[in-house]
Amino acid sequence: MKTKTSSSVHAAIWLPRFALQAALRVTPQPAGAVLAVLDGGAEPAAGKEAGAGRIMHANRIAECRGIMPGMTASQAMARCMKLTLLHRMADEEERVQQELLECADRWTPDYESTEPGLCVLDLSAARGIRQRRLACGESIREELATHSLEARVGFAGDPDHACLAAHAAESVLIHEGGGSDATLLEKLPVAVLHPAPAVMEVLRLWGVHTLAQLAALPREGVAARLGADGLHAWQLAKGGTGRLLQRVRPAALFCETTELEHPVESLDPLLFVLRRMLETLCRRLAERWLVAAAEHLRLTFEDGSQHERLLRVAEPTRDEDLLLRVLHTHLDGMRSAAAVKSVTLELTPTRQSMRQNLLFERSLRDPQRFAETLAQLEALFGIGRMGKPRLLSSHRPDAFLMAGFLEPTPPAPGRNDTPSHGLPLCRFRPPRTVGVSLHQHRPAFITTAGTTLTITAANGPCYLSGDWWDRQAWSREVWEVAASDGALYQLNREGAHWVLDGVFG
Repeated sequence: MKTKTSSSVHAAIWLPRFALQAALRVTPQPAGAVLAVLDGGAEPAAGKEAGAGRIMHANRIAECRGIMPGMTASQAMARCMKLTLLHRMADEEERVQQELLECADRWTPDYESTEPGLCVLDLSAARGIRQRRLACGESIREELATHSLEARVGFAGDPDHACLAAHAAESVLIHEGGGSDATLLEKLPVAVLHPAPAVMEVLRLWGVHTLAQLAALPREGVAARLGADGLHAWQLAKGGTGRLLQRVRPAALFCETTELEHPVESLDPLLFVLRRMLETLCRRLAERWLVAAAEHLRLTFEDGSQHERLLRVAEPTRDEDLLLRVLHTHLDGMRSAAAVKSVTLELTPTRQSMRQNLLFERSLRDPQRFAETLAQLEALFGIGRMGKPRLLSSHRPDAFLMAGFLEPTPPAPGRNDTPSHGLPLCRFRPPRTVGVSLHQHRPAFITTAGTTLTITAANGPCYLSGDWWDRQAWSREVWEVAASDGALYQLNREGAHWVLDGVFG
């Protein structure tokens, strides 16, 4: 049998008779009762009438009476008339499994939900865990005992041996490998590997009942007669598969909702509620080494209306005071017609960026203060009336929208770094309204500010239009003209109006 020589430490937490433990939490039974749980069918009446299905788990007293998993309910009742049959509780089993994973999460973020009632933890990164394995196992058992759950814990160098150790343990078992392998395998029946029913039946006919007997079989013979399922069971009995954990990554929720007992009409009690919510959310962020990039606030008022606002943070943080100041600044300038009855606050998580500034690089002295200043200006001028321009994907000149200063700026659509050829256009801000005289449908004279210029050359027209499907439809006629003063101008006509857009130079 292979021996794990690395310094890795894995722990397996096993809840024996998992379905029975879950059912007993819903329907407790007196001590000393003969109990078994069915894997399906209707719930037995008064514990006497057998329902459909087979025995899934039985307690020790029932096993001593000859009641074993796989029996039908009628067979089990024939062996013991005092048997109480329980029905599986699927919802409760899910809750028990979740409590098991929450227990594992308090020890390490690296764990897997192996199967119902069993999870494996990778404790290799915990300091001094090899010297504290026994105490760690007892602590896990005590924690689950507070939830009325009996647990067994096994420690080994790899996940498969840790699972075997947990099944062989009376409470906590530390499997060191080497000479203890044979002892461990002799204790365990083949059923702990959960082989396919056909494989299990063949092994029973061969007289193979323990893992040690299975490991003693030749590999080639097992593969030829039992196929892939049998070979997988043989590999587990022989020394494990050296697999990696399929780690559980629970969805982290950074959202809190508070239903207020009494509607809030002023700012101070609302800020008190928001601070308590931020304390909880920031603690969750800290547990996962994350920071908040934005705050999503939703207020529900007594009249049924709602107020929602996404508040971005200048520099991602999980400082409660800074996040509360951003909320305070926004709420300070807000007015409502009804009292607040519900508050929902959600933080947008992100990884904290770690970088070193360059020697001559200048940055904001206080990014959070900058964010507060922006919020104050927006409260003064109104939402959407302050920001930075963002170019739109349009051929319409000066097409832009107003974006927040703290929003990431995507690259301008339709632009590239290819250098343009020709004279640059110096735009007039605003464009100058002029009078234009035409000759044979071409500009001949420009009149502006009482001065008339003769057009010596004209290139055009170039027609531009867009947004024909909208009320904001636009069209323009563009001319590039040379005037008698020696300058080159861009001349535009929109409808019946002519404007001087700029000068080339």
